[in-house]
Amino acid sequence: MERVIPAAMFVSLIVVGLVAGIFLATQLGQLRVQNTLDARDFTLVKHSFEVALGKVMPVLVIAAGVSIVPLVFLLRSWGPAPFIAVVIALVLWAGVITATLVYNAPVNALAVEWSPEAPPANWEELRDKWHRGQTIRTPLAIAAFAALAFAAVWPSTGR
Repeated sequence: MERVIPAAMFVSLIVVGLVAGIFLATQLGQLRVQNTLDARDFTLVKHSFEVALGKVMPVLVIAAGVSIVPLVFLLRSWGPAPFIAVVIALVLWAGVITATLVYNAPVNALAVEWSPEAPPANWEELRDKWHRGQTIRTPLAIAAFAALAFAAVWPSTGR
């Protein structure tokens, strides 16, 4: 059991950190670029991203959330501070998944079928909906990563 907890923490930090980093890069770069595009170019970019990443990101987002779950049970022996931090990380990640399902996933599902030659009539509304979800889930993901990092480094009684 001594090695299981650090290994589980390592895996969770890597996966949650990877997704939080991708979200942050998207927030700082992609959203700003998309806001400058016309209907045709936005449709081309959004469609291209969905074709390239549409199957990868859902798996990573779910894997990140799943990676936190065992830590909730494993870290009870590490003392209250790491345990509470991991529970907070899990709650925050539930928020990431909720925002993704409410805002991002519906637009992503549509974008796979878009053609730059025939952008959707409501492309700005769809863009704004996706951006809203991204703006909600990015700080939640970063906070979840921070909570996990706190749990990993906090001196505890159970180690």
